[in-house]
Amino acid sequence: MFQTLSAKAAIQLDQELMSTGAFSIDQLMELAGLAVAQAVYKEYPPVTINDKVLILVGPGNNGGDGLVAARHLKLWNGYEPVVFYPKKTAKPLYTNLMTQLKHLGVSEVTELTEVKNLLSSGQVKLIIDSLFGFSFKPPIRAPFDDLIKYLCVNHDKIAPIASVDIPSGWDVSDGPVGKDMDIKPSMLISLTAPKPCAVIAHTQGVTHYLGGRFINGQIAAKYHIEELIAKYKGNDMVVKL
Repeated sequence: MFQTLSAKAAIQLDQELMSTGAFSIDQLMELAGLAVAQAVYKEYPPVTINDKVLILVGPGNNGGDGLVAARHLKLWNGYEPVVFYPKKTAKPLYTNLMTQLKHLGVSEVTELTEVKNLLSSGQVKLIIDSLFGFSFKPPIRAPFDDLIKYLCVNHDKIAPIASVDIPSGWDVSDGPVGKDMDIKPSMLISLTAPKPCAVIAHTQGVTHYLGGRFINGQIAAKYHIEELIAKYKGNDMVVKL
């Protein structure tokens, strides 16, 4: 169907990009977050300037991608991002991203009850799931376990979910770890290359985009993803698979 990268290969590729490729984590996160925002814009274009998008942010790089996406969506004047970031990472990169959002007037909710109230109100048009990336290993721990359970139980009553790289709660290779922990995303934005669980999502009819256009031909060939990279056209930063 399409080429994929295992979690081990994805880690190696990232390390290579930041060593011989001379990329910084800031650069990679900026490009990944921009791709997430562009894929969202293509698939869920804003209807009104007040369209609320809830960004669920985890403590790692996946969460950072979500923060970058939130900034772009706010700057494009078509969405009203709201951030839920229950376990903040105390590193300058992440605190700076939050400061940037604060300066843009992006609101933040801090309690799960606020998230539930916001989603049940019908004001949220889209949920961006940037909680866990490809390095996630079950089980899901607090404070995210109750959030994931809520999304799973209420997926048919709340806004559609767009997951960044892998759906949170899924095993990177095997997909949903159980029926009770499947958030059933409507959209998946794979970064760099799809991970094995993306095949499961694809066969389930989940809308699937590829983003993170920072791979040169040599690295693409080394990791056997040259056919994927060739799908990008012109100045596109994302491609629908």
